[in-house]
Amino acid sequence: MQGATRILLFHGEALFRPSQMATHFFLVEAGLIQVLATDGQSVRRQFGSSEMFGIPEVLARGRWDLTAVAEGPTAVRRFPAEVLFATLADMPEEHDRFLRGIAAMA
Repeated sequence: MQGATRILLFHGEALFRPSQMATHFFLVEAGLIQVLATDGQSVRRQFGSSEMFGIPEVLARGRWDLTAVAEGPTAVRRFPAEVLFATLADMPEEHDRFLRGIAAMA
């Protein structure tokens, strides 16, 4: 996909933190991303190889609520929001409404 960049993270490195704008969504290529609860310790979600995340937050044009960190060495592909919005512009209206409904849940 055009505009995607590969990011290599070391163990414990943050991908995003609370209050940062959700301007990108992500695909884990290798390794593991953990989304931590507000206490910074408890794991709320995990994303492993071939898993994509962050689309609802990008669609909502919101901010990240939690922190995402690498558990061990991790490679992530980062896609800009513009890629998603350009794709939405080409979708049939019913698909667009469906995805915007998902965004409202973020």
